Amino acid sequence: MKTKIIFIIAFAASLVFLSGCRKDTSVVQKPKTMDDLKISQSFNWEMTQEVTMNIGMNIPAVTYQFNKVNVYLDDPSKGGELVFQGWTGNSDALVAKVRIPTGVSQLWFQLIPNGGQSQVISIPVNSTITYTFTSSVKKSAELSGPDCSAAVAPYILSGSASFTIDDGHTYYITGSYTGDITIKDGKLQICGTYTTGTLDLKPNNNKTATLIVSSTGTIGTVSAPVTIKESKSGLFQSWGTCHIAGVFTPNDEVENYNQMTVYGQMDMNGSSGNFVNGGGAYMHIKDKWNVINQTTNLGTIEVEGDMECNNSIFLNSCALIVHGNFHLNNCQFTNQTGYLKCFAEAYMQGGTGFMKLNNGSMISTQDLRINADVQGFGTKNEIKVIGMFRFDGNKVITGPIESAQTNGVLTSGDMTNFTLGATFVSFAGITNTIPVTACNTEGVNPTPTPVGNVYTGTAVYEDLWPEKGDYDINDLVLYYKYTLTTNVQNKVTDIQIKLYTRAAGASLENGFGIQFDNLVPGDIASVTGYNLQHGYISLSANGTEAGQAKAVIIPFDNVNNVIHKVTPIFFNTVLGAPVGTADTVTMAIHLTTPKLTTDLGTPPYNPFLIKNMDRISEIHLPNYIPTSKSTNCPYFGTGDDDSQPGIGRYYKTSNNLPWALNIPTTFDYPVEKVCVLDAYNYFATWAESGGIAYPDWYKNLPGYRNAANIWHP
Repeated sequence: MKTKIIFIIAFAASLVFLSGCRKDTSVVQKPKTMDDLKISQSFNWEMTQEVTMNIGMNIPAVTYQFNKVNVYLDDPSKGGELVFQGWTGNSDALVAKVRIPTGVSQLWFQLIPNGGQSQVISIPVNSTITYTFTSSVKKSAELSGPDCSAAVAPYILSGSASFTIDDGHTYYITGSYTGDITIKDGKLQICGTYTTGTLDLKPNNNKTATLIVSSTGTIGTVSAPVTIKESKSGLFQSWGTCHIAGVFTPNDEVENYNQMTVYGQMDMNGSSGNFVNGGGAYMHIKDKWNVINQTTNLGTIEVEGDMECNNSIFLNSCALIVHGNFHLNNCQFTNQTGYLKCFAEAYMQGGTGFMKLNNGSMISTQDLRINADVQGFGTKNEIKVIGMFRFDGNKVITGPIESAQTNGVLTSGDMTNFTLGATFVSFAGITNTIPVTACNTEGVNPTPTPVGNVYTGTAVYEDLWPEKGDYDINDLVLYYKYTLTTNVQNKVTDIQIKLYTRAAGASLENGFGIQFDNLVPGDIASVTGYNLQHGYISLSANGTEAGQAKAVIIPFDNVNNVIHKVTPIFFNTVLGAPVGTADTVTMAIHLTTPKLTTDLGTPPYNPFLIKNMDRISEIHLPNYIPTSKSTNCPYFGTGDDDSQPGIGRYYKTSNNLPWALNIPTTFDYPVEKVCVLDAYNYFATWAESGGIAYPDWYKNLPGYRNAANIWHP
């Protein structure tokens, strides 16, 4: 029985706990009037927050400096809302401000590098967010490879002597060594310096011979390269720096993951030969290169002489630079987003071989002779020929390839040699824009275009200031849409403002203005689009309001200019009454000098109502400063107003109630004479919590609204 009682008590306690955690939307306890609210004096009624962003990148493979950054309120793969676009690069970070709803806890940043791989990361919201995108996959040249931490005597070689490894063990050079070393059965790992001698991979039958150069290892010098032989099957793998003398004729596996220089000719002749040049690695062959069997290039290979690819499989995913002739002879050659540069003649010979260009690959050559089909796949590829462009017989270039010759002239062949989407143009007619990358320095960077960052929301006002009103917050309901045109330096050049009056539940003839608190009038070159008909607004030549210390624009001086009432007094606030229409006021602002948003600020800036066309009587958002026209307004501190300009307190009552709110969405406002407390069930909870609880009180979510008290057509 005791166990049962304990269980019942525990179950009851769990119910209490669960009920405390669950958001109860069925019964809402709220104050009866706005005056009953207990509001912190520090609460400014903000539903948005500004975030300063410093977003950089450190991706050496992307040399382009204008790479798109998109900022989202949620995961973009799930349809997150885009709130900002800008540009970043390796040397110039994106520095900007963005305004977001206060309920947002994290932002999603997407980098779209030019010619690189897109990345997305989510970062918790703070007043300042700093982040640097790096390469999502490390290049082999950035990795260290094996080290010599396992080196112990007697397997550490030092000094100067000839030595043979034939016992199956791993030997290490951790300091400096001089002398011939033959590897018959085992491994030599160099973490120090091998200065002089011959390294010979010469395995005994059924044995292995391996030479490893770590990231700290060096073989030879520029003035004294070292001879390396690979006369039988073996593995030569380098993560360090290698200087190889004479003719290098590997018969099996060679892997370069950093820097390797051959000071003579390189012949890959083995029946199982395989050469890998890793990502970010550099292979420099000072003479001719004869390629047989398989090669994978993920870095840069530079050949100062001719290159012949014979009966081989060659994958080029980065840069292959040939200063002599490039000859394809029964070679299966694939460019996978690769760049092939030939300073003489590139000759594609027939047989069983082919040349494939995939996904933005490029061949750039002095002359081109085609005796094997050239095939394109994926995104458009490019062939650029300075001199002779020649087809032998009926061979074709096919698929998504744009071919170009300096003057658009074929030495032999005609347009029938270009099939299935392949085109031929002069250099002046090139339309393909393969981007510049660390692999392809000859690419063409696209011209970045300005972006337009959009901010939307609703400004709502009570217009009886300095007296309190009924707090139906519909005396003026003004939907706004700001579009900030931003250049590639992330500076705003132009601002377009569209204003649409959704409601005017007042008999007063109110105007509307916007003050840019961080601009002076001279920062604005021109303003157009205002609707001023009543003669109490004076403008300067640039379209800003005259006599102002800060830049002020007046979109309209009387709301009746831009609305079309059907009833004599209230406009779209009485349920069942005829619905009126409104004109969209479109303001165009051109800045004298482009501004960063960190200097300019973010929309809606400082919007204010001009009460009943009395220019001195302004109603601003809580604690937003008045314009010069209203700095000495005699209404401050009168009626219900508790403004105290000396301490920066404006447009609040003694118990901290506002006359205006900025809501970061299209707002469904209360009907005439119905307090916002009776239309939105969590407005009071939000206000009394200082904006912490229910920051999204204005949304149409279950339990949030009393639909009968919200206006609709």
